[in-house]
Amino acid sequence: MSLVVEHLSILRNGKEILSDISFVCAPGELVVIRGKNGAGKSSLFSALMALSGVEIVSGDFKIDDVSYRSHKTYEIARAGLFLAHQEPPAIDGVSLGVVARAALETMCGVTEVPEAQRRIRETLAELGLPEDFAHKTLHSSMSGGEKKRAELFQLVLLKPKFALLDEIDSGLDSASCAIAASAIAKLRSSGTGFVVVTHSDAFADALKPERILEL
Repeated sequence: MSLVVEHLSILRNGKEILSDISFVCAPGELVVIRGKNGAGKSSLFSALMALSGVEIVSGDFKIDDVSYRSHKTYEIARAGLFLAHQEPPAIDGVSLGVVARAALETMCGVTEVPEAQRRIRETLAELGLPEDFAHKTLHSSMSGGEKKRAELFQLVLLKPKFALLDEIDSGLDSASCAIAASAIAKLRSSGTGFVVVTHSDAFADALKPERILEL
């Protein structure tokens, strides 16, 4: 069972951004995507998550042998695909903790509040984040580095089948990059597959990818 992208071509706002892109990411594998700014890396991730403004015009992508080309974003997420945004959207008036509890219930079936709170505390501790970090308003009250830590927190908390990480290292200091690389390695060992966009050779090397795709 894998994440399979087959001959995918993508339009953004009516303009072709990517043509005939193919790759495979198996459970526990990691694919690094490299390319210049504007090469279409973020557009590829947006297309895989069925976000607005991007259209798949040909090709297909599958999760565990099931095509998700025509599915909605929430259906793709429930199938096990996670996206850490390059520029995470702000949600005014909603804390990271509230979003985390809702995601645990929807994605992982965790309905008991004490169990959700336990998982949130353990994940914060694993990433070296204080417990009050969960009280921050999601992204709108966060610095650039905090936004990336919040994305990493959600990734580790939810443990998806496959994760798309769009410059998760951008804005992080060297110590935080090391924590991110360690968290990714741990998730890989338990079966999560990763597709990672990064401009950093050092971060890419630390991730030990099976393949590098140039766009």
